[in-house]
Amino acid sequence: MIPVIIFHLSVKPYVEWCLRNAIKFNNRVILLTDSVEYYNSLHSGAEIVDVKNYQSYSNRFKYKHFSSNSPQLEYICIIRWMCVYEYMRKLGISRAFICDSDILIYENLDKIDQSWLSQYTCGLCSSPSKSVTGGQSLWTLNRLQQFVIFIISFYNRELESMTQWFQGYNEPGGICDMTLLYYFIHNQKKFQGLRLPGYPHIKNDLDLDLTTIINDELVFDLHIGSSGNHSHPEEWEMTTDKVRKKITFKDGIPYCYNKRLQKPIRFVLLHFQGVHKHVMNNFYNM
Repeated sequence: MIPVIIFHLSVKPYVEWCLRNAIKFNNRVILLTDSVEYYNSLHSGAEIVDVKNYQSYSNRFKYKHFSSNSPQLEYICIIRWMCVYEYMRKLGISRAFICDSDILIYENLDKIDQSWLSQYTCGLCSSPSKSVTGGQSLWTLNRLQQFVIFIISFYNRELESMTQWFQGYNEPGGICDMTLLYYFIHNQKKFQGLRLPGYPHIKNDLDLDLTTIINDELVFDLHIGSSGNHSHPEEWEMTTDKVRKKITFKDGIPYCYNKRLQKPIRFVLLHFQGVHKHVMNNFYNM
């Protein structure tokens, strides 16, 4: 069974909702955390794993900050890939769905994988701003190993280029794990800024954009406040205040009307990124 692996440090209430909703749909859920005692006390049904046992790669990683965001946050977002890879390698897990802790899953992802995704070695999400994210992503162990090696080599090789670029950068954000994912998925080894010329889309036959509607039937959510993806930035019906997708539930499964296909589409999961965390409980166990 393909497991759901979640990396989360510290104690937050929404993590419990994430774990329990995924368990409800018969997923094998693994939480890598520094708060083992607390999350074990919830008896959520998830496997709670002490992340300190899987930090040999991350402890050797020499991070340099190139963002207006919190250095600690951006560092954690990068080294989580190393910790998850080390865990998968040591446990012999050849394929996994890796996701953030502010996500509600409404499907058995092993069945989704077998039915729709088994030919892909990596699945990421694209955004209307033409970036990519691994906040909800599919990986084989070999592909994740390639990404970890890429992170380390990219930082070593492109450190001077990133340093020079950041000296002239005066906007919010900056270089983060999404930047590294972006360069990795496009097989580009030379840093050229936050976007590559021409804004390429994910196009490798072994890689999948999970925000692309599968068989005109189902899709993975980038985040609930997003109206689309790279190829179709305005395809979802939004609430009247345009804050989030207009989600309806049928038999406990979320749907949203797709304006391009002119039909409701089933969502495998919903992502309550950032400010949307405060409504996550309203969608839990609907």
